[in-house]
Amino acid sequence: MTHTLRPRAAAAAIAVLVAATVAVAPPSGAQDGILVREDFATGEETAMEAGPGGWEVSGSRYITHDPVRTGAGTIGNSNLALHERVLGNDISITTRLEAEETAGAWDDFSVVLGYQDPDNYLFVSFNESDDDMTSGIFAVVDGVGRQLSNMTTPFEGGRSYRINVTRYGDVINAWAGYQSHTSNPYPLTTATTDLFPIGRAGVGSRNNAVLVDSFHVHDATGPGGPPYFVPEQGIWWDSTPVPVSGGWQHGSLLTDPITSGAGAIGNSNLSVTDHGALFPGDWQLFAELHAVPTASAWDDASIVFGYQDPDNYLFVSFNETNDPWTSGVFAVVDGVGTELTDLDVPIRAGRAYDVRVDRWGDDIWVYLDGRLVAEATTDLFADGDWGFGTRNNAATFALDHLEFWAG
Repeated sequence: MTHTLRPRAAAAAIAVLVAATVAVAPPSGAQDGILVREDFATGEETAMEAGPGGWEVSGSRYITHDPVRTGAGTIGNSNLALHERVLGNDISITTRLEAEETAGAWDDFSVVLGYQDPDNYLFVSFNESDDDMTSGIFAVVDGVGRQLSNMTTPFEGGRSYRINVTRYGDVINAWAGYQSHTSNPYPLTTATTDLFPIGRAGVGSRNNAVLVDSFHVHDATGPGGPPYFVPEQGIWWDSTPVPVSGGWQHGSLLTDPITSGAGAIGNSNLSVTDHGALFPGDWQLFAELHAVPTASAWDDASIVFGYQDPDNYLFVSFNETNDPWTSGVFAVVDGVGTELTDLDVPIRAGRAYDVRVDRWGDDIWVYLDGRLVAEATTDLFADGDWGFGTRNNAATFALDHLEFWAG
């Protein structure tokens, strides 16, 4: 993987320029702005309406168990599943998708939006191979499809990808990243259309079985949250955290942890960036964490920010069990830790979680799998590095991306 390290002075200058031209409202903290949340937990009902392909919830995934494999015949999706809610413009669709691996080189999946009926909708297609009917942004009007923009990035069958599709006004953007890698910092493809500004959203494919781990749609118009993945409003970092304590691989895989505990509030195991700090101002950090299960009920993982040194930083801790040292938002000042707010939502070791941490001035919001789980306020460490940590056990992490606005 290539890592681009942005000089601090240059990034700060860009941030000031962005702030001068774009006004972004901070989240209210009262809502998370999610219009659709589907995580497909076994035993829970889904509001996804199954179309062709034989869709069902199985093993905490939404899958096609009987996919149509003959192809759509023309541009379109042979297999479709749509959420029942009708959505307007200015939305951000975040989903994790996988196309079933086959012997062919055209394993594909799609994100659908603006859906009116089987003959009228928009979709973004992701495929192993780039052909005239897949891999790009498409419109189907009165049953006739056309490509609005092409996409040359290949997507392997049998591999799970984090996908983000946004529509703001007439502009559609698409991003993607490996489940265990940093997302691409720029849109893979962009199209402009005034077609179908109101409609349903969902998933599909032209010719393959599809496995869906999650499907979320965010409202990006109001105080529920500013737009995701908008390059002209945000600055992307892609820098590798550097181990501080504990045995790390590549700065994000903790394989040989210090297991004696931090002794006080803090992280025995730390890995933080040494280039690419979060500057004073407003920012959002999107990451994935996975606490490795042990025999105990205190498997934990932390997101670190405002990092100055091992004795001075902020962190959000997630744990299987809520105790005084973990599961909350904490500040460590001169080696002494304080809990700023409790987080009473336990995680389950062995499972990957999407985490989002927002900081707007002195206010901090923490989201777990799209749900607002903690709020805190502090004026400490507005400027600092970011990273990962644990108090007592192994874990793996993946930075999705950072968005930053100068204050």
